[in-house]
Amino acid sequence: MTPADPARFAAELTRIGEALAQQLDPLTERVTDAIHRDIPYYNTASVVSKEWTRDVVHANFEQVVSAITDGSDFDTETARRTGRGRAELGVPLVPLMHAYRIGFQQVWREFRTVVESRGDYSHRAILEATERIWTGHDRFTTAMSEAHHDATTERIIDDAAERALLTEQLLDGRATPGTTLQQVAAQVRLPARGPYVVAAAATSTVGRHPLAGIENKLRARGVYSTWRLLPERQIGVIHVPTGDSMKTLLEVIGRNTDERVGVSSTYDELVDTPRALRFAQVAVDGPGTGITVFDASVLGIAAVSTPDVSADLAAKVLRRLYDLAPDDRDPLFETFRAWASADGNVTATAEALFVHRNTVRHRLRRIEELTGRSTSSPREVAELCLAFEVDARLPVRHRQRT
Repeated sequence: MTPADPARFAAELTRIGEALAQQLDPLTERVTDAIHRDIPYYNTASVVSKEWTRDVVHANFEQVVSAITDGSDFDTETARRTGRGRAELGVPLVPLMHAYRIGFQQVWREFRTVVESRGDYSHRAILEATERIWTGHDRFTTAMSEAHHDATTERIIDDAAERALLTEQLLDGRATPGTTLQQVAAQVRLPARGPYVVAAAATSTVGRHPLAGIENKLRARGVYSTWRLLPERQIGVIHVPTGDSMKTLLEVIGRNTDERVGVSSTYDELVDTPRALRFAQVAVDGPGTGITVFDASVLGIAAVSTPDVSADLAAKVLRRLYDLAPDDRDPLFETFRAWASADGNVTATAEALFVHRNTVRHRLRRIEELTGRSTSSPREVAELCLAFEVDARLPVRHRQRT
């Protein structure tokens, strides 16, 4: 290579850049048309106009031409603004990447036309111009995608924070002034008419989602919900219009956590969500493992309406039963609950427990002796039923010696 070669090399790049610059406007039009014709998002959505696309394409191409002509560095500010702006409009990243690919493929084709129309370009100049074109592609797509990612992340965080606040309003049963609970429900894509349930899932690690991704998993099964993460539990309001919806909810929850979960009984009005939340929390904090669905019977509601009073009452009534060894105590608890479920029918209770009727009668007499309450007195049976109901729902047994 002679000493004049560097100057010749620079002149060749300048001629290539000038030739591309002469085609800049028609090239921009062809690329803009191709983007809005060949990319499904652009030819179906009206979010991004052809004018906007044209401006971005032209600005990026000017940068490429300048880089070829005089070796100037790429200014990626337009690409960054494009990535952020499109993300804020909700434009997905995939069609954006496709648009950039179409654009630079067209630049490459135009470059080939320029080179092939004149056969006097050196191999070195052609390779250098090619490198600058694809370097521009890498720089622009990287800047655009990073800005899109940052803006999308910010949007997700903002949306999650807003959704958490809206869900909190539903759980509190109070909307902000000027709005209704039904409007709040609509904002979190929850139907405005019930029935609903509230679910509360305990977590063994503060701040961890015990039901990660539960909202999307339920929506995929046709069940709509909104959730809020608190330090020690995750709470959701779930729309359950049918019995199948409730079964789906329990199935999805059971498959996605081993933690304790409480589910309220169904309710129809959003204003009743705070009470349902209380029932769900009682269910998750009560005895047992896995998922517990709160039974909205009169006894059940009475048992948890004043938890401290109810727990003290149960501890007093069942104190001597609690003093028994588990092997002796548990059959008595099982028998009384089966007897109450059978409406006091000894034969039905015996069949449910697979024991003899005399065994049922014997256990009932022991309960009478240990509690001082008769199973033939309506008032005292009511006390027993309430005490056993509280035991099933609240942590009572640690109180028997207080």
